[in-house]
Amino acid sequence: SAVFLCFCSAFMSGHTLLAFWLCRQEGKLNRQQTLELGHHILKAHIYKGLSKKLGVSSSVLQGLWMSYSTESLSPVLSSLRNLYTPNIKVSRLLITGGADVDYRSDVLNSAPLLCVHAHLGHTDAVALLLDHGAQVDAQSQDGLTALGFAAAAGHLDVITMLSQHRAKVGHVDSSGRCVLVHAAQRGHLEVLRFLLRRADWSCTSCCGERGAGRSQAVQQALIAAASMGHTEVSYSLTSTVTMLYRMMETHLRCVCYRVVHVCGCDGCLLASAGGVVPVGSSRRR
Repeated sequence: SAVFLCFCSAFMSGHTLLAFWLCRQEGKLNRQQTLELGHHILKAHIYKGLSKKLGVSSSVLQGLWMSYSTESLSPVLSSLRNLYTPNIKVSRLLITGGADVDYRSDVLNSAPLLCVHAHLGHTDAVALLLDHGAQVDAQSQDGLTALGFAAAAGHLDVITMLSQHRAKVGHVDSSGRCVLVHAAQRGHLEVLRFLLRRADWSCTSCCGERGAGRSQAVQQALIAAASMGHTEVSYSLTSTVTMLYRMMETHLRCVCYRVVHVCGCDGCLLASAGGVVPVGSSRRR
C-alpha cells in the first residue's frame, strides 16, 4: 500500500541521514561510531541504483565509504562489541573495506580474531573469517590455535568447520598441551571422539619434534581426564589406548615375521631387542 511504501521510504531516509550525520562529525570516527555507520549504510541502500551505472559493486562502494571514515577498520572489526555480539553483515562490510582478518584482539592473550570467535562458539563469524582467508592455525601469545580454543570450550560445530580447513590436530601450545588434552581436561567426550577420527596428526611445520602424535596425544589426554575426574572420558580413552597398543603389537609382529623369514635374522636377537617373534619362525643354523 501507499502507507507502507511511505514508511519504507522514511525508514531508509532515516538511515541515510544518520549515515551522513556520522560522517559529518569532526575528526575520524571511533570504533563504536564506525560500527553504527556500517549498520546505517547497509540499511540505507544508498548505492543500490548506482552499481550498474558505475560498473562497481555496491558493496565495494560501501566498503570505501567505511574506510574513509576512520583511521583503520581492523580495530573496529576486533572491538569488544563486535567480538562478543558480532554483526556478521557489518563485519563483512569491514572486511570488504580492508579490515585484516588475522588482526590480533585485546583478549585471550592477544589472540587473533579467529581464535576469539572459535572460543566463543560464533560459527557464523568463524565461517566469515575463513571464507576471507584467515589463517586457520594462527596462534595466541601462548601458542593456542583456534582449534585448541574451540576444543577447550567444547564447540563441536566450530571444530568441524576448522577441520574442514585442515586445522592441525597435533599442534601443541607453549605449555606442551595438544588439542586433545584441552578437550579431555574439560570432559568434552564428543569432541574427543571427533578428533580421534582425524587421520593427519602431523605438525612439523610449526611444532617440529614437539608436535604430538596420535598415540602420545591419547595417553596425555587420558592422564588429563583422569586428573580432573572425568570418568566417562577416561574410560573411553583407556579403550582407545588399548586399541592403539594392539595395533602397534600387530604391526610389530608383522615386521618381525618379515625380518625372520625374509632376512634370515636370529629370532633370539629380535626377542632381546623387544620384538615379538612368531612361533616356529626362528631358523636353524
